[in-house]
Amino acid sequence: MASSITKTFDLLAQSRNSHAINALILALDVEDELIQEQAVFALLQQQSARGLVEVIRRYATHSPSVRKLLETHTKALDAAIRQCLLHGNRELQYCGLEFVRLNHDFRQIPALIDLFENKRLVNHQPDLATQTLRHLIGLLYEHFLDRSVDSAYSRSFLKNAKEIRREILSSLMKAAENLPEFDRPEEIMESLLILGNVDDAAIRKILWHSDPETRRLAEEVLHESKHVGVMQLICDFTGVSYPNTKALEALANREDPEFIAHLLRWLPEHPSELQQTNFRQIGKLAWLEVDHQDFTRIPPVLQTSVIRLISLLDLDLPSKKQAQRWMLQHGTPAAKEAAISILRNPDRAEVAEMVLENLDSEDPVQQAWATCQLRAQHVPDAMNLLVEKIDSPIEEVREAARRELASFDVDFVLEHFEEFSPQVCPSVGKLLLKLDPRCLIDLSRAMAHPLKKRRIQAARCAQALKLHGEVVPALKALTEDSDELVRRTSAEILGTLSTPEARQALLHLVSDEKTRVREVAIKALRVPEKSKEVPADQSATEKGE
Repeated sequence: MASSITKTFDLLAQSRNSHAINALILALDVEDELIQEQAVFALLQQQSARGLVEVIRRYATHSPSVRKLLETHTKALDAAIRQCLLHGNRELQYCGLEFVRLNHDFRQIPALIDLFENKRLVNHQPDLATQTLRHLIGLLYEHFLDRSVDSAYSRSFLKNAKEIRREILSSLMKAAENLPEFDRPEEIMESLLILGNVDDAAIRKILWHSDPETRRLAEEVLHESKHVGVMQLICDFTGVSYPNTKALEALANREDPEFIAHLLRWLPEHPSELQQTNFRQIGKLAWLEVDHQDFTRIPPVLQTSVIRLISLLDLDLPSKKQAQRWMLQHGTPAAKEAAISILRNPDRAEVAEMVLENLDSEDPVQQAWATCQLRAQHVPDAMNLLVEKIDSPIEEVREAARRELASFDVDFVLEHFEEFSPQVCPSVGKLLLKLDPRCLIDLSRAMAHPLKKRRIQAARCAQALKLHGEVVPALKALTEDSDELVRRTSAEILGTLSTPEARQALLHLVSDEKTRVREVAIKALRVPEKSKEVPADQSATEKGE
């Protein structure tokens, strides 16, 4: 039976008799999927416009197998679909639009554009036609946007994409030149600006050489369209030698969050010279001016792009300062770091104030960032604050403090110990012992330095850090120094200790040739031992030391 049916449809497909078409059309309504499929296949072979129009009319009721067959023969349906769109009644027009939309039939976009002509309004369905046009233009734009092999819009999907795009741009340009004759001209203009590139003749003609009304509409679309294609076109004009002034005005004046987000995502990390020149020419962006700033609507991941954008513009100082202050208070660590350099001569006191504010933040990330900035931004009392943060209950803050103190060794402490407060110095000593196991050896070597100033500095540092009880041999060696001031310094420091070794070293100075050295030694030895300072390893456990 199936073989007989197949033979029958083969004959009907080859017949030139008009009744064969009628028979195939009747077969489309038979409640048998096999017969319907064979009828559709025969009509495709016949290439009868009347028959294929009827196939399209029934598109919504076709079985999946028939629809799949039609998807592989869209080119054979071109003329019939165009007839349905431009000359069919509302039913046929609806079926044609659905077919075009569901099958991504880009070849029918010129017919869709023609559908907007006012003379075709008799059967016009503007909403459905608009949706279909937007859908296809959007898909075609994405096809060129995503070049990956695995993309849904891969090369096999649309092998002649460039040719199709060129034809569509031509149709859109012709329509744009006669906009008064078209319904919904803004849809035509937006489609043109979505598909067009800055170097396309169609774009240059519309934006530079069209009549004032057409240019006004193009300007309106540039200012209002939320489609990524239009927004990208605006951005792309920053990279050409002679950018369109209306495109740059749109970039400067748009304040909608969609465009701001797109601009920040697109902004190159290393702009070209042309882009830098054009951004300087733009000068200001409305949403970055002091009275318009609202960075709460900027996603955190884009905050560094805001700083990069500001650095490209010729923004006024109050706007820059306000942006910097907000980023330092509320931005991500990366944004804060970028914000510091936003001004050529930043107010260091103000930056330091922002760092201190973040140091007390309840947000661990902000605290950790501020900890890393204490030394870099020359915050007053930075070392004391860093030492305190070593014992922070927040792991991120402790790690940040450790990283900042990675170079915390004897040489560093010798240079900075005078900056530490007396209350913090003992903690610095303990920290030095913890971070640098060789610190006592290095401190002792520093006391044997060829320069007198360095020897005295090392001895005073050991005392300030409460480590002098651990370096008595080095202090004892200083009692035999050739310089009177060095010997007197060692006597003063040894006099604060009550260990036998310290007192024994002082005995040597009782007979020193210099009166002031002898006086310091004798005075220290007359003080009862119990009133003197305990050794450094015990002082940490006794209050008041």
